[in-house]
Amino acid sequence: MLTFLRDLLAHAEWANAVFFHTWGKSPAREHEELRQRVRHIIGVQHGFLSILRGETSSRSDGPPPSFEELKQRAVSCHAGLRDYAAGLSPEDLSRTVRIPWFPDPPCIVTVAEALVQVGMHTQHHRGQCMTRLKDFGGEPKNVDWIIWLWKQKPQGRWD
Repeated sequence: MLTFLRDLLAHAEWANAVFFHTWGKSPAREHEELRQRVRHIIGVQHGFLSILRGETSSRSDGPPPSFEELKQRAVSCHAGLRDYAAGLSPEDLSRTVRIPWFPDPPCIVTVAEALVQVGMHTQHHRGQCMTRLKDFGGEPKNVDWIIWLWKQKPQGRWD
């Protein structure tokens, strides 16, 4: 299970890096709607990482950051997720955490379930972003899990 979860996070990083590369070459590079959606994706990833580490999760409001700032946040967050997952033992996966943005009843999930949510939530919104990228004149890429497997699980390239 631990190998699978690390793979899920590695796929998310690779797919997000492909998305950022494609988005950066598109006419929609500074499109506010895309920046807002991507801020949400990264914010949720960071929120889960903070909770898993036992830290307080914070939320940012206001206008969305620039493309470059979002990219730097994504790079940093994926590095944090990668490091966190690398340090897990199989026993750690059953530890429970409370997700604070679900009030009552409390949302209490295992570390394994939280990491699956990170990957699934990211995949869901990345698909939306790829569709919008196409709507705005960009050329979306196929970043499905099976493509990542077929390409021998490449690492995310952020440059």
